[in-house]
Amino acid sequence: MKEQVFALHVATRNNLLTYLENVTPEKLAQIPAGFHNSIWWNIAHCVATQQILCYKLSGVKPVVPEAFIETYKKGTSPDGHVPTADEIQELRALLISTQKQLEADYERGVFANFTPYTTSYGYTLTCIEDAIHFNNTHEGMHLGVVIALNYFAK
Repeated sequence: MKEQVFALHVATRNNLLTYLENVTPEKLAQIPAGFHNSIWWNIAHCVATQQILCYKLSGVKPVVPEAFIETYKKGTSPDGHVPTADEIQELRALLISTQKQLEADYERGVFANFTPYTTSYGYTLTCIEDAIHFNNTHEGMHLGVVIALNYFAK
């Protein structure tokens, strides 16, 4: 796969990190009127979804705890708690480590099997390359939501 695909993933993750590192914990947890979730949830959801799309659909054990995935997967909602400094640092570390791990695992060929999956976007993933490309689209969409949430949160 072209290195640009992973470079785009790094760029999106770096943009998400900017919000995670520069927004107050209270603002990270806020759900403005008209929205269904928070900046915090959207960023954590990106990590959880990457693990589902790339690892679980390939039959590979995710590199983040199952409880994390269950908390932030599609269909979940924020629980309203304000993240602690330690939780913010943990999510920061996951944003960086899961990007690097995905690239390394792809290069090592660990994603040999893949279960086709049609996303709610209406796009069918048939192989790991599809999943990695779509994951970039998915994270870009959530970055847009994070930008809007930051604008409307007080």
